[in-house]
Amino acid sequence: MFFEQFILENDFVFQTKTGMLEEHELHIHDILEIHVLQHNEARFQLTHRQYDGRPGDVFLFRPFEPHWNLVKDPEKPIQWVSILYSPSIARLIPDGYKLLTPFYAVEAISPYIAGDDECAKAIQKLASKAVNEEQEKNIGWKSKQFMYLIDILVHILRHSLGSRPDKLNEEMDQSIIKAIEYVLMNFTQNIDMERLVMLTGKKRTFFYKKFKAVTGVTPNQFIHRLRMQAAIYLLGHTDKSVTDIAYECGYDTLQYFITHFRQHYGMSPREYRKKRTML
Repeated sequence: MFFEQFILENDFVFQTKTGMLEEHELHIHDILEIHVLQHNEARFQLTHRQYDGRPGDVFLFRPFEPHWNLVKDPEKPIQWVSILYSPSIARLIPDGYKLLTPFYAVEAISPYIAGDDECAKAIQKLASKAVNEEQEKNIGWKSKQFMYLIDILVHILRHSLGSRPDKLNEEMDQSIIKAIEYVLMNFTQNIDMERLVMLTGKKRTFFYKKFKAVTGVTPNQFIHRLRMQAAIYLLGHTDKSVTDIAYECGYDTLQYFITHFRQHYGMSPREYRKKRTML
Protein backbone atom coordinates (compact mmCIF):
# COMPACT_ATOMS: atom_id res chain seq x y z
CA MET A 1 0.00 0.00 0.00
CA PHE A 2 1.32 3.45 -0.85
CA PHE A 3 0.22 7.07 -0.53
CA GLU A 4 -0.31 8.87 -3.82
CA GLN A 5 -0.43 12.65 -3.82
CA PHE A 6 -2.78 13.91 -6.50
CA ILE A 7 -2.04 17.38 -7.82
CA LEU A 8 -5.28 18.89 -9.08
CA GLU A 9 -4.77 22.03 -11.13
CA ASN A 10 -8.48 22.74 -10.73
CA ASP A 11 -10.93 21.95 -7.94
CA PHE A 12 -12.22 18.95 -9.88
CA VAL A 13 -11.45 16.84 -12.94
CA PHE A 14 -13.32 14.36 -15.14
CA GLN A 15 -11.07 11.77 -16.79
CA THR A 16 -11.71 8.73 -18.98
CA LYS A 17 -9.36 5.93 -17.93
CA THR A 18 -8.51 2.39 -18.99
CA GLY A 19 -7.12 -0.45 -16.84
CA MET A 20 -6.05 -4.02 -17.50
CA LEU A 21 -4.34 -5.17 -14.30
CA GLU A 22 -5.54 -8.23 -12.38
CA GLU A 23 -3.42 -7.38 -9.35
CA HIS A 24 -1.94 -4.13 -8.07
CA GLU A 25 -0.77 -2.62 -4.81
CA LEU A 26 -3.50 -0.58 -3.18
CA HIS A 27 -3.02 3.16 -2.88
CA ILE A 28 -4.53 5.86 -0.68
CA HIS A 29 -4.96 9.59 -1.20
CA ASP A 30 -6.79 12.54 0.29
CA ILE A 31 -8.91 13.36 -2.76
CA LEU A 32 -12.55 12.36 -3.14
CA GLU A 33 -13.08 10.04 -6.10
CA ILE A 34 -16.02 8.65 -8.04
CA HIS A 35 -15.67 5.90 -10.65
CA VAL A 36 -18.36 5.40 -13.27
CA LEU A 37 -17.71 2.05 -14.97
CA GLN A 38 -18.37 2.10 -18.72
CA HIS A 39 -16.93 -1.04 -20.34
CA ASN A 40 -16.33 -4.63 -19.16
CA GLU A 41 -16.37 -6.11 -15.66
CA ALA A 42 -14.16 -4.86 -12.83
CA ARG A 43 -13.21 -5.52 -9.23
CA PHE A 44 -13.37 -2.53 -6.94
CA GLN A 45 -10.70 -3.63 -4.46
CA LEU A 46 -10.54 -2.28 -0.89
CA THR A 47 -8.36 -3.52 1.96
CA HIS A 48 -10.71 -6.14 3.39
CA ARG A 49 -13.42 -6.27 0.76
CA GLN A 50 -14.01 -6.23 -2.95
CA TYR A 51 -17.03 -5.45 -5.11
CA ASP A 52 -17.80 -6.91 -8.52
CA GLY A 53 -18.44 -4.10 -10.98
CA ARG A 54 -20.40 -4.17 -14.21
CA PRO A 55 -20.86 -1.45 -16.84
CA GLY A 56 -23.13 1.22 -15.42
CA ASP A 57 -22.03 0.74 -11.80
CA VAL A 58 -20.87 3.71 -9.74
CA PHE A 59 -18.30 3.43 -6.97
CA LEU A 60 -17.15 5.91 -4.35
CA PHE A 61 -13.51 5.79 -3.28
CA ARG A 62 -13.21 7.63 0.01
CA PRO A 63 -10.20 9.69 1.16
CA PHE A 64 -7.60 7.71 3.14
CA GLU A 65 -9.25 4.42 2.11
CA PRO A 66 -6.86 1.96 0.37
CA HIS A 67 -8.24 0.93 -3.04
CA TRP A 68 -7.61 0.11 -6.68
CA ASN A 69 -9.58 -0.79 -9.83
CA LEU A 70 -8.82 -4.26 -11.23
CA VAL A 71 -10.06 -6.25 -14.21
CA LYS A 72 -11.92 -9.53 -13.86
CA ASP A 73 -10.69 -10.73 -17.26
CA PRO A 74 -7.21 -9.60 -18.46
CA GLU A 75 -8.43 -9.98 -22.05
CA LYS A 76 -11.12 -7.37 -21.42
CA PRO A 77 -9.66 -4.04 -20.27
CA ILE A 78 -12.00 -1.87 -18.22
CA GLN A 79 -12.86 1.73 -18.98
CA TRP A 80 -14.38 4.21 -16.59
CA VAL A 81 -14.91 7.90 -15.97
CA SER A 82 -12.91 9.01 -12.95
CA ILE A 83 -14.15 12.09 -11.12
CA LEU A 84 -11.59 13.57 -8.74
CA TYR A 85 -12.24 16.59 -6.57
CA SER A 86 -11.01 18.33 -3.48
CA PRO A 87 -13.38 18.55 -0.47
CA SER A 88 -12.61 22.27 -0.48
CA ILE A 89 -14.99 22.55 -3.41
CA ALA A 90 -17.83 22.39 -0.89
CA ARG A 91 -17.11 26.01 -0.02
CA LEU A 92 -18.40 27.01 -3.45
CA ILE A 93 -21.77 25.22 -3.12
CA PRO A 94 -24.72 26.19 -0.90
CA ASP A 95 -24.90 23.53 1.85
CA GLY A 96 -21.97 21.97 0.02
CA TYR A 97 -20.58 20.18 3.05
CA LYS A 98 -23.72 18.07 3.24
CA LEU A 99 -22.77 16.66 -0.15
CA LEU A 100 -19.56 15.26 1.34
CA THR A 101 -21.34 13.08 3.92
CA PRO A 102 -21.38 9.85 1.83
CA PHE A 103 -17.60 10.11 1.46
CA TYR A 104 -16.95 10.24 5.20
CA ALA A 105 -19.63 7.99 6.70
CA VAL A 106 -17.54 5.13 5.37
CA GLU A 107 -18.74 2.38 7.69
CA ALA A 108 -22.44 3.14 7.33
CA ILE A 109 -22.95 4.03 3.66
CA SER A 110 -22.11 1.57 0.91
CA PRO A 111 -19.62 2.89 -1.68
CA TYR A 112 -21.29 0.81 -4.40
CA ILE A 113 -24.29 1.91 -6.49
CA ALA A 114 -25.55 -0.76 -8.89
CA GLY A 115 -25.91 0.23 -12.52
CA ASP A 116 -29.61 -0.66 -12.66
CA ASP A 117 -30.36 1.88 -9.92
CA GLU A 118 -31.92 5.13 -11.15
CA CYS A 119 -29.20 7.05 -9.32
CA ALA A 120 -26.43 5.25 -11.22
CA LYS A 121 -28.23 5.73 -14.54
CA ALA A 122 -28.46 9.48 -13.92
CA ILE A 123 -24.79 9.67 -12.90
CA GLN A 124 -23.73 7.79 -16.04
CA LYS A 125 -25.46 10.37 -18.23
CA LEU A 126 -24.07 13.31 -16.29
CA ALA A 127 -20.50 11.93 -16.36
CA SER A 128 -20.71 11.39 -20.13
CA LYS A 129 -21.97 14.93 -20.64
CA ALA A 130 -19.12 16.31 -18.53
CA VAL A 131 -16.51 14.39 -20.55
CA ASN A 132 -18.07 15.61 -23.81
CA GLU A 133 -17.93 19.21 -22.57
CA GLU A 134 -14.17 18.96 -22.09
CA GLN A 135 -13.67 17.30 -25.46
CA GLU A 136 -15.65 19.96 -27.32
CA LYS A 137 -14.47 22.90 -25.18
CA ASN A 138 -17.34 25.16 -26.10
CA ILE A 139 -17.69 28.50 -24.30
CA GLY A 140 -18.48 27.92 -20.63
CA TRP A 141 -17.58 24.22 -20.66
CA LYS A 142 -15.93 24.33 -17.23
CA SER A 143 -19.05 25.88 -15.73
CA LYS A 144 -21.15 23.14 -17.30
CA GLN A 145 -18.84 20.49 -15.83
CA PHE A 146 -19.21 22.07 -12.40
CA MET A 147 -22.99 21.94 -12.75
CA TYR A 148 -22.83 18.26 -13.67
CA LEU A 149 -20.57 17.53 -10.69
CA ILE A 150 -23.00 19.19 -8.27
CA ASP A 151 -25.86 17.21 -9.79
CA ILE A 152 -23.89 13.97 -9.39
CA LEU A 153 -23.15 14.73 -5.74
CA VAL A 154 -26.82 15.50 -5.04
CA HIS A 155 -27.84 12.18 -6.61
CA ILE A 156 -25.32 10.32 -4.43
CA LEU A 157 -26.45 12.08 -1.25
CA ARG A 158 -30.13 11.42 -1.91
CA HIS A 159 -29.41 7.80 -2.78
CA SER A 160 -27.30 7.31 0.36
CA LEU A 161 -29.52 9.09 2.89
CA GLY A 162 -32.80 10.27 1.49
CA SER A 163 -34.10 7.32 -0.46
CA ARG A 164 -34.56 5.02 2.52
CA PRO A 165 -35.34 7.08 5.64
CA ASP A 166 -37.38 4.27 7.18
CA LYS A 167 -34.58 1.73 6.79
CA LEU A 168 -31.73 3.49 8.54
CA ASN A 169 -30.05 0.98 10.81
CA GLU A 170 -28.68 1.97 14.17
CA GLU A 171 -25.22 2.71 12.77
CA MET A 172 -26.85 5.14 10.36
CA ASP A 173 -28.42 7.03 13.24
CA GLN A 174 -29.51 10.39 11.86
CA SER A 175 -28.02 12.18 14.86
CA ILE A 176 -24.55 10.85 13.98
CA ILE A 177 -24.99 11.96 10.38
CA LYS A 178 -25.95 15.38 11.75
CA ALA A 179 -22.74 15.39 13.81
CA ILE A 180 -20.68 14.55 10.70
CA GLU A 181 -22.32 17.39 8.80
CA TYR A 182 -21.63 19.76 11.69
CA VAL A 183 -17.94 18.83 11.73
CA LEU A 184 -17.69 19.14 7.94
CA MET A 185 -19.07 22.69 8.17
CA ASN A 186 -16.99 23.76 11.18
CA PHE A 187 -13.72 21.80 11.18
CA THR A 188 -11.60 24.95 10.79
CA GLN A 189 -13.04 26.25 14.08
CA ASN A 190 -12.41 25.04 17.62
CA ILE A 191 -15.10 22.39 17.95
CA ASP A 192 -16.33 21.83 21.48
CA MET A 193 -16.70 18.06 21.84
CA GLU A 194 -19.24 18.41 24.61
CA ARG A 195 -21.39 20.54 22.33
CA LEU A 196 -21.01 17.99 19.56
CA VAL A 197 -22.15 15.22 21.89
CA MET A 198 -25.11 17.31 23.04
CA LEU A 199 -26.06 17.92 19.42
CA THR A 200 -26.71 14.20 18.98
CA GLY A 201 -28.60 13.77 22.23
CA LYS A 202 -26.45 10.74 23.05
CA LYS A 203 -24.35 9.90 26.07
CA ARG A 204 -20.65 10.65 25.56
CA THR A 205 -19.40 7.05 25.45
CA PHE A 206 -22.20 5.97 23.14
CA PHE A 207 -21.56 8.94 20.84
CA TYR A 208 -17.85 8.16 20.47
CA LYS A 209 -18.60 4.52 19.78
CA LYS A 210 -21.20 5.30 17.14
CA PHE A 211 -19.18 8.07 15.51
CA LYS A 212 -16.26 5.70 14.98
CA ALA A 213 -18.64 2.96 13.78
CA VAL A 214 -19.91 5.30 11.06
CA THR A 215 -16.68 7.08 10.02
CA GLY A 216 -14.02 4.54 10.96
CA VAL A 217 -12.14 7.12 13.06
CA THR A 218 -12.59 9.11 16.26
CA PRO A 219 -14.04 12.64 16.12
CA ASN A 220 -10.58 14.19 16.68
CA GLN A 221 -9.00 12.07 13.96
CA PHE A 222 -11.85 13.04 11.66
CA ILE A 223 -11.28 16.74 12.31
CA HIS A 224 -7.52 16.50 11.72
CA ARG A 225 -8.01 14.64 8.44
CA LEU A 226 -10.31 17.36 7.18
CA ARG A 227 -7.83 20.03 8.24
CA MET A 228 -5.03 18.24 6.41
CA GLN A 229 -7.12 18.10 3.25
CA ALA A 230 -7.82 21.83 3.52
CA ALA A 231 -4.12 22.52 4.12
CA ILE A 232 -3.06 20.59 1.02
CA TYR A 233 -5.49 22.59 -1.06
CA LEU A 234 -4.32 25.96 0.31
CA LEU A 235 -0.63 25.07 -0.07
CA GLY A 236 -1.15 24.12 -3.69
CA HIS A 237 -3.62 26.76 -4.81
CA THR A 238 -2.69 29.91 -2.89
CA ASP A 239 0.37 31.96 -2.00
CA LYS A 240 -0.62 32.18 1.65
CA SER A 241 2.14 31.64 4.19
CA VAL A 242 2.37 28.36 6.06
CA THR A 243 1.57 30.22 9.27
CA ASP A 244 -1.59 31.74 7.80
CA ILE A 245 -2.66 28.36 6.44
CA ALA A 246 -2.14 26.75 9.84
CA TYR A 247 -4.47 29.23 11.51
CA GLU A 248 -6.99 29.15 8.67
CA CYS A 249 -7.22 25.36 8.98
CA GLY A 250 -7.98 25.61 12.68
CA TYR A 251 -4.62 25.03 14.36
CA ASP A 252 -3.70 27.16 17.38
CA THR A 253 0.05 26.96 16.80
CA LEU A 254 2.29 26.59 13.77
CA GLN A 255 4.28 23.78 15.37
CA TYR A 256 1.15 21.72 16.07
CA PHE A 257 0.16 22.11 12.42
CA ILE A 258 3.62 21.09 11.14
CA THR A 259 3.67 18.04 13.42
CA HIS A 260 0.31 16.80 12.12
CA PHE A 261 1.29 17.53 8.54
CA ARG A 262 4.45 15.43 8.87
CA GLN A 263 2.45 12.57 10.39
CA HIS A 264 0.08 12.55 7.41
CA TYR A 265 2.40 13.30 4.48
CA GLY A 266 5.91 12.49 5.67
CA MET A 267 7.23 16.00 4.97
CA SER A 268 6.81 19.55 6.20
CA PRO A 269 4.29 21.94 4.59
CA ARG A 270 7.16 23.94 3.04
CA GLU A 271 8.73 20.77 1.63
CA TYR A 272 5.37 19.80 0.14
CA ARG A 273 4.90 23.21 -1.48
CA LYS A 274 8.43 23.14 -2.91
CA LYS A 275 7.93 19.64 -4.27
CA ARG A 276 4.64 20.63 -5.87
CA THR A 277 6.16 23.62 -7.67
CA MET A 278 8.76 21.33 -9.22
CA LEU A 279 6.14 19.06 -10.82
